[in-house]
Amino acid sequence: MLNRPKSRLVAAAAVAGTVCALAAAGSAAAAPATSLWFSPKNPIPNAFTNASPGLAAFYNASNVRGTFVVWKGQNNNKVMYKYRIGSKWSPSAAIPGGKTSAGPAAAFYTDPLSKNAELVVWKALNSDTIYYSTGEVTKKGTLNWTTPRSIMVPGDTLATTDEGPAVIFPLNSTHARCIIAWRGPAHHVRYELGTPSHRLFTFDSSHWIQPGTVTSKTTTSNAPALAEVLDTSGNGLVYVFWKADGKGTAISYASTPDLKATGLQGDKSIPWTLLGPVPLADSTSGPAASSVNTHGFGPLLLAYKGPGGLSIRYQTLSGGVWSAYAYVTGPNNTTTQGPALINGTLANISPTSSGRIYLHYYLG
Repeated sequence: MLNRPKSRLVAAAAVAGTVCALAAAGSAAAAPATSLWFSPKNPIPNAFTNASPGLAAFYNASNVRGTFVVWKGQNNNKVMYKYRIGSKWSPSAAIPGGKTSAGPAAAFYTDPLSKNAELVVWKALNSDTIYYSTGEVTKKGTLNWTTPRSIMVPGDTLATTDEGPAVIFPLNSTHARCIIAWRGPAHHVRYELGTPSHRLFTFDSSHWIQPGTVTSKTTTSNAPALAEVLDTSGNGLVYVFWKADGKGTAISYASTPDLKATGLQGDKSIPWTLLGPVPLADSTSGPAASSVNTHGFGPLLLAYKGPGGLSIRYQTLSGGVWSAYAYVTGPNNTTTQGPALINGTLANISPTSSGRIYLHYYLG
């Protein structure tokens, strides 16, 4: 029997508070909490891009936790990656056969062979097809990648995107089911569910989040973000965040339950509750979200490029209340692209032509 994702194996970002409190959150905004950022001056070595990077947890064969970063190659369009355990980075490497024109995304999971693994998803270089590959961690600490495959199932012509996708493994979901979300045709915020099989995945058809009378609220012009938080009882909420469509800059979000006893609700599709715009949150790029705690507990940390200039803003959600926005401080804290988050670690790219990727650590 396949192991569930464990609370320490946080695959993507997260949100804060209890299930009930967060489902009702969204209208109030408090003063920003006093917090600090630690921002090393040096960039990630030999990592260069011109698109939003992706972050995920990483565990080596000895189950020591680290950080996994994935990015679009600045000059070669390859899907590049590297990881760090302690202070040591692995060499930069490319996923064999992976090329993209947008920022890729990654999530950590335990595969059906009980091996630590990374799932990486990306938009194809010369088409709107979404591809994925899984990298199994070897005893030597390297990653053994599968041949890239499309997530599209026969007959589902809507599983395409012109922006980067997002991916998460809900912490309570049985059989390590994943959710992949993207900006679909007609700019819909779409998603589909995937279940691991050996080293690959079986995917269901994609769905538009809450179509019908609220369609104007569930369209976007950029890549969405996925996140989860657990409450003190172990129940979780999975969240999707997106920037408004067109020239709009508001960031809206929706949630779906991930219960401790049963995991995600629904089978091939899941119910989403629209929560409206995040108070005071405005961006010209796709947002990023994460729990600050590595075990999946809150508060939520939401980060995004502001609506003007190059500064990176952030807000927290705690007890059902959003803080006002503040700015990521320290050196190299500006960007032209959306940032990435995994727990309290933020990645951004230099707004200059260097394309360097910098990390910042939330100490709030």
